[in-house]
Amino acid sequence: MLQRLRLGRLAGRVAASRSMPTPVVSSHGSQQGSASSYFHSSTSPSGRSAKSGEKRGAPRRARYVSAGALATSEAPEADSEPSTSAPSTIYSRPDLYELAFSYRDFKAEVKFLQEVYKQHNKHQLSSVLELGCGPARHLAGLARGGVAKVVGLDLSPDMLGHARKSLAKQGGKAAEVVELVQGDMSDFDLPHKSFDMVMCLLGTFSHLLDTDQAISAFRSAAAHLRPGGILLLEMAHPGDLFDGTLIIGESGKEVWELPQDNGDKVFVEWGAEFDNFDPVTQIIFRTVTINVLRGDDVVDSVEEVVPYRQYTVRELELLAKLAGLEQIALYGEMRMGVDLEHEDAYRMLALYRKP
Repeated sequence: MLQRLRLGRLAGRVAASRSMPTPVVSSHGSQQGSASSYFHSSTSPSGRSAKSGEKRGAPRRARYVSAGALATSEAPEADSEPSTSAPSTIYSRPDLYELAFSYRDFKAEVKFLQEVYKQHNKHQLSSVLELGCGPARHLAGLARGGVAKVVGLDLSPDMLGHARKSLAKQGGKAAEVVELVQGDMSDFDLPHKSFDMVMCLLGTFSHLLDTDQAISAFRSAAAHLRPGGILLLEMAHPGDLFDGTLIIGESGKEVWELPQDNGDKVFVEWGAEFDNFDPVTQIIFRTVTINVLRGDDVVDSVEEVVPYRQYTVRELELLAKLAGLEQIALYGEMRMGVDLEHEDAYRMLALYRKP
């Protein structure tokens, strides 16, 4: 059933790809991801995704593409001027990163995180650690929702600085409760080791390209969970790896547009026609471009190639077992009742429990 559903969607995406471009997310949590791409997901970019994340990589976004974006496959180009500064990366531009993913319904996603934890634990969520927390939008929502201990870990000092300013501006519980820590999600050791939930959203886990890093990340997460605690990963939908999306030119490409209050538009292209996918390593190299448009002019932009690894469900299950965790549930969206075969399943939320 899942295979038939994905193949049907692939046919629709191939037809749609004639006129539109795709997304992903980044590994702001890992040393390797930072060193190789400096990109945050998504999932992704789960982005695939997500990524979480995605299309799905970070999450799949065909549903969010505007009519204006569908009319063109390329954003206007800015006048090229020689630069003497270091090239910008998505991590060094957290303001643009946050704008690019501002379409997500953070309030609804925070509600899902609380509900899914209660569904599998029968009590309220009281402590959370997010790996690769980026701008900390989910953490701020959880703090406002009454979660008493909220911690975010990220490798990028630029992203953490941006998050701290944002939390201070929000004030209230977001500023009082959320703690931010710089660190590598593939190998970390925090004082608190009894979190109810450790989560890694937007396909950020896919920026762990090396298997040993992935094993270490699962073990580090497990070491910071209380007995009965849950590790939650937002990843690309498993169908993405097998339905041809990653290797059929523009069918693996997405575009979306976000109008701003000041009249500007943020135009995001996630993927390019000649992006490479290695079926042996399961690593895809996504070209990501974020442009800020004022009329027909590009007033700000960032572009880079982001490598991320596609993990299968069974690979993740094995990583969990190596860390002493058990898989307990797979969801296809940040909504209760949406499984991987649901028509609204555009990503994967994988849950693992510590016995």
